[in-house]
Amino acid sequence: MKKFIVTIVVLMVIFGMRAQSYSTPNIVGKNHTIGSSVLKGNREIQIYLPPTYEGSGEHYPVVYLLDGQRFFLYSVSLSQTFQQFKLSPEFIIVGIYQTYPKRFQELNEGKENFLEFLENELMPYVNTHFRTKGEDLLFGWEYGGSFVFHTFLNGSHHFDAYIAASPYPIFDAIDEFDPTACGEVQLYFATSPDEYEVRHGTEKLNQKLTDGHVKGLDWKYFEFDLEEHRSTGYPTLYHGLRNYFKYYQEFETNSLKNFLAEGGMDHARNHAKERARRYGFSSELSLWSKYTIIRSAWRANDFYYFESLFNALGKDQFMNELLKGNMDHAVSTMADFYKRNHKYNDAVRLYELLLSKHPNSGKLIKKVEKARDILKSKNHE
Repeated sequence: MKKFIVTIVVLMVIFGMRAQSYSTPNIVGKNHTIGSSVLKGNREIQIYLPPTYEGSGEHYPVVYLLDGQRFFLYSVSLSQTFQQFKLSPEFIIVGIYQTYPKRFQELNEGKENFLEFLENELMPYVNTHFRTKGEDLLFGWEYGGSFVFHTFLNGSHHFDAYIAASPYPIFDAIDEFDPTACGEVQLYFATSPDEYEVRHGTEKLNQKLTDGHVKGLDWKYFEFDLEEHRSTGYPTLYHGLRNYFKYYQEFETNSLKNFLAEGGMDHARNHAKERARRYGFSSELSLWSKYTIIRSAWRANDFYYFESLFNALGKDQFMNELLKGNMDHAVSTMADFYKRNHKYNDAVRLYELLLSKHPNSGKLIKKVEKARDILKSKNHE
């Protein structure tokens, strides 16, 4: 009888656990069907709104994606990652669904019609139904990248940034490029070294942009060594968005060599000022920015620049900011760096600052005592 009761209880627990399991639809954005007189038919569009959209009155940038069936979900994932790490403002994503093989005709021979649909039908629809900021980006891969370049060449003032992955074909169209017609826009294009035909065009464009000063155009060309034709769209979209929103994130450096090559402290402070102008943040360098600057010096084991940058950041104020910001590990690492470079007075001073905050830390007490002992022995020499 006891075994029977135990069996019944176990079965009830198992079925109870099963009863609590359920599934829900995994919905990303919404599908919209738009009637197009230009394209003579309906077009399916995917639209993703930022999580804060419904609860705010904010207006948002819009990223338009050609081949939405391929890149829409990826771009939503990127958007969520960017928000987690504060790499960009929130933005609306519009994916334009395109079918094979029809896309080749639409984005090549039919590109004028498709551009008319984009500028005169789709964008007005999005701007009418959603709170947009008037800040628009266009992305395309392969023939879509060629269409992006065509839109750029067309002198369209509808977009602030053009992101083209493995754009093909563009070789002949580059001859039509008029640098004076660019305006204040960004162009980011990329390819893989293994794309033989594609690279003929991208290298020609890169050379033309390099040789001539293009007023108002912020451009960048990149080759992804580990990618191939089918995969270039993903890193291009990631880096293209990062490049466009580069002033949104706090200034950060991971290399002393690169930091100095880009202009050092002047470059960092200019970044903070531009970040303030564009997005309303403080025009002063953040604590994280200052930390990465000084960190780049100790990682490079360069005491000269460590001390120079430490002074430029204001030693005492910086130390207080680190301690108030609970970045004690940074102060400890700096003290250790002083000690490794035989600057025992400076090391003791930082250890004592930490000790005032953590008076019962045996590890800190030992470090202070050891540094003091070395100082005493040196004073007796």
